[in-house]
Amino acid sequence: MISAMDLRRSRYVPPLLGCCVVFVVCGCLRLCPSTIILPVFCRIPAEIASRYYNAGLQTPELVFSAHGLFFTVARSCAATDFFSLVTGLLTYLCIRKRSAVLALAIPPLAWVITITANTVRLILLVPATAFMHRYLPEKAFAACHQAVGTLVFLTAFILLWEGVRYINRGEPTQLDSNR
Repeated sequence: MISAMDLRRSRYVPPLLGCCVVFVVCGCLRLCPSTIILPVFCRIPAEIASRYYNAGLQTPELVFSAHGLFFTVARSCAATDFFSLVTGLLTYLCIRKRSAVLALAIPPLAWVITITANTVRLILLVPATAFMHRYLPEKAFAACHQAVGTLVFLTAFILLWEGVRYINRGEPTQLDSNR
């Protein structure tokens, strides 16, 4: 029979709880109205990207112009799914480290990581869109837009994953090695 202490030390509990957090956070964010999502997740990346290209940001629509094209930062640009993944990964780290301080820092830290990655995505999307309009057929625009986001968010998540692995280096993960 497995005791509560053995279960807490198990290498399977932190990843399972991290996955649960991903599903709960993702579900809650999908239920949030745009009046919450846009200012919390979209406004800052749109503001930074528009300043990067010396363009004014039109509010409340979150539209800016760069390279002769208009960019609208909508709810679908909020990166809430990435925020959920980062929250889950940080929850995993928090459980592994048994850190109450990290537990309090998870939401703001996940938000900062998400905002940073989303800002990079918006900045890279401008030249990619200019390239698409010049060299690709219109049918390919959505796929290229998606590819830029995937590249940025996957890279950010891999870097975060490796950071978590670095922090956890040298720690035992087997149930028997904790005794």
